[in-house]
Amino acid sequence: MPEYENKIDKIRKYFEGKKAELYPLKNAMLAEKEEYIKSLYLRMLCALIRYTGEPSVMQVLYVRRLMAGINAEAAFEDYMKMALDLNTTDVDEFIAAYKQDTLKHYFCIDAIILLSVAENAEKNYELLAELVEMLGINREQLKYLAAAAKAIVMQSSELFDEAKKLLPDSLLNLSLFHYIDGFYTGKIVDTYEKRHLYSPNKGMIDLTSYNAKQVIIENISATLQHDVDFNGCEEVIIRSCKFYDSKYKFNFIGIGKVTIEDCEISNFSNRVACFTGVNNIIIDGNKFVNCGCTGESDTVGGVFYCSEEGSIDFVILQNNELLNCYVARTNYKYNYWATDIFMHFDNYVNDLTIVGNHFIGGECRNNGTSKKDVYIGCYNGEIISENILEERNICRGSVTVILQ
Repeated sequence: MPEYENKIDKIRKYFEGKKAELYPLKNAMLAEKEEYIKSLYLRMLCALIRYTGEPSVMQVLYVRRLMAGINAEAAFEDYMKMALDLNTTDVDEFIAAYKQDTLKHYFCIDAIILLSVAENAEKNYELLAELVEMLGINREQLKYLAAAAKAIVMQSSELFDEAKKLLPDSLLNLSLFHYIDGFYTGKIVDTYEKRHLYSPNKGMIDLTSYNAKQVIIENISATLQHDVDFNGCEEVIIRSCKFYDSKYKFNFIGIGKVTIEDCEISNFSNRVACFTGVNNIIIDGNKFVNCGCTGESDTVGGVFYCSEEGSIDFVILQNNELLNCYVARTNYKYNYWATDIFMHFDNYVNDLTIVGNHFIGGECRNNGTSKKDVYIGCYNGEIISENILEERNICRGSVTVILQ
């Protein structure tokens, strides 16, 4: 029986390693460092948890997850041995490597998380306090990092929102996304430079208007309660979201680049979005269901409308599915039109890519005789672009022409 128990114990030890691989902590900034710099980070964490005794199972798992996320080359046992052999030269090299690096703040968070699951860790915390001082982390920064670490340990959105109230200006651009993406719903970053809204489970978030340099809206659900405007941003990314049942739309005004990807958007009755003065547009891998617009005069651009304000550098429309989308007039008149179901351009596009889209069941309702029923078109039949890539698209239903 002891022999069999030993065999099962080995299997359980194997499971510990697999857990780390399944749930890696992906610190992209640390992963980019050379192996020696990574080893300084890991051996110092190991020294902290080994200081007054053997590390707990939870501490070992956390370090292993961190190792998996940064593709550390050595084994956990090797870093523990390095910690046992630690000397003042190693400490000096650690301080020299990290004192001027943002990674020192991540080290502080990782250390606090590791010590939070330890018992009788008073001396360990004293060691950490000494390291924090040598790294040049000030009291204001430490308060925020400790509060954020507590929220991460407790997996609490509410505690993280409380931590953000302590966020000093010096850490405004410190991203904690890789710590909180599994539990937090809300504004991960909310500064002039960047706004990042996120939910781990497509939770509902109310959207306002945005003018930060970069705006990322990711993995949320929303029903728009008003038009959502983006003004003067360098980049807007809307990714893996679900939007539905809205009479309002997104307005992108004076934007460098807009990307909408992997979203599900349904039942928008006044277009999904309008683009004015946008340099680059990528619409990739989305599903649009029953989206469109209805007008009393000439009506174009059921899902998207690009208004005339300079040329557009490039537009990429790829791998999207449009199901029962439409553009419509309230009444039929032979000399009025309702067309360009997917996108209408009032401006010239330098490069236009239309690849791998499925257009199913689209309608141009009450379209007159002066314009064809199409999915993509431009004002008065002018040339959209002289550089067009159009391939592997599928049309099914009454409208079979993609591009006019």
